[in-house]
Amino acid sequence: MTQDLNQVVEKKLSKFNKKILGVILARGNSKGVKNKNLLKINSKTLIEIAAENAKKSKRLNKIIFSSDSKKLIRLAKKSIDVPFIRPKKLATNKSSTYDVLKHAAKWLEKNKNWRPDIIVALPPTTPFRSHKHIDKTIELLIKSKSEAAITITKPSYPPYWMFSKKGKYYEFLFPKGRKIQRRQDAPVTYQPAGMVYALKYKFLLKMREILPNKKTIGLFVKQEEAINIDSKLDYELAKVIAKKFK
Repeated sequence: MTQDLNQVVEKKLSKFNKKILGVILARGNSKGVKNKNLLKINSKTLIEIAAENAKKSKRLNKIIFSSDSKKLIRLAKKSIDVPFIRPKKLATNKSSTYDVLKHAAKWLEKNKNWRPDIIVALPPTTPFRSHKHIDKTIELLIKSKSEAAITITKPSYPPYWMFSKKGKYYEFLFPKGRKIQRRQDAPVTYQPAGMVYALKYKFLLKMREILPNKKTIGLFVKQEEAINIDSKLDYELAKVIAKKFK
C-alpha cells in the first residue's frame, strides 16, 4: 500500500525532475515529555498527524519513518514505509538531526539503489505543519537555487533583551540590547519554526554546522502554526490551538 502511494506521488513530481525524500524522524527515549511522539491532538498521535500530512504532499515522492523505537515503528508502519530500525548511536540526546538524515539517505542508496536530490526532515512534534508548508518549503528551495530552506517564525521575545550569567551576575547576550527600550525598536529577528527542513542532499553530506548555514532561505509561518511540543506547557497550548484549526 505504501509503495503504491509513493509511486503515485512520484508521478506528480515529474515537472521538477527531482527525487525528494521526506523523513519523519522520532526517537523513543524523548526527554522533557515522556513518549511525546505518542501524544494526541484531536484523537490522533503526533506520528499519525505527521504521516497524514506528509502523504498529502505533492512534492515528496518517497516518505519514510526513522526511529529506534519498536513501539513507534509499529504505529508508523500502519501508514508509511519503515525500511530500517535506526541505530542506537543515532538515537541519543546528542544525536544530530542531520546525521539521522544522512543515515536514512545512505541506507536507501545502498539497499534500494535510490538516491535523493533533496531530503526533507519532518519532526512529528510540530502538529500544525500542513502539506502546504512542506510543498512551499520545497518549492522555495528549488526556485531560489538555495542550498537549504527552513520554516521560520517570529520569536516570542526579542533576543536582544536576553541574558547570560557570568559568575553570580547577569549580562546582556548582545551589548546592543541595553540601548533598546521598546520592543518595536529591536532589530527584526527570526527563529526556526522546526516544521520543515529541506536540504539538497549534496549540501547535507558536506554540512558541519546546523542551519541556517551557507545559502539558507526561510519560509515564514505564523507563531500559532509553529508550536513545537517540547514541554507539557507546549502540549496544553497545542490542544487549545487545535480547537481553532479543527
